[in-house]
Parts: sequence; structure tokens; C-alpha cells
Amino acid sequence: MSKYSTTVSSGASTQATVVSSGSTTQVKKVVVGTPVRRVTSGAISVDNLSGINTNGAVNGSLLIYNTSNENWEASLNLEDQNINGGSY
Repeated sequence: MSKYSTTVSSGASTQATVVSSGSTTQVKKVVVGTPVRRVTSGAISVDNLSGINTNGAVNGSLLIYNTSNENWEASLNLEDQNINGGSY
């Protein structure tokens, strides 16, 4: 039985290593795309998300959805909320 290994490439970013022995063929490794070596986080903050306005936020503020401008806004006032406390 002869055994051989080959690397098959499809484009610049896809590779597969194939090992064949007799009538048995095994795929040992498949790489799609360029491997990411290092990932760093950016400035993660709710202020960086679109559709959220935190101007005027103070301790205890909630994000309330405003349908007129389709944004979430920081507020201390609850004006149009319905609170259902359930049954006891």
C-alpha cells in the first residue's frame, strides 16, 4: 500500500490537506480564509451604538424608546409605560 499526502488549494484562501492510503482517503485539515492571529477589542460602550442617545444620563437613568425619532434615549421619567404586576 502506498501512502501519500497532498495539499489542495482553491483560490488564495482555501486549502485542504488530504492523506490517501490504498482505498482510504482522509481529510486531515481544512483552512478557509486567513486565520486571525490576534483580536483586540475596540472602545466598547453603549454610547458607540447607533440609535442610542445617552446625553443627559445620570445615576438611575433608563433607556426609553422614542418612536418619533426611532432612538433609545436616557431618561429618569417613565411616562407611557404600563406595568403589569401579575396575579397574587
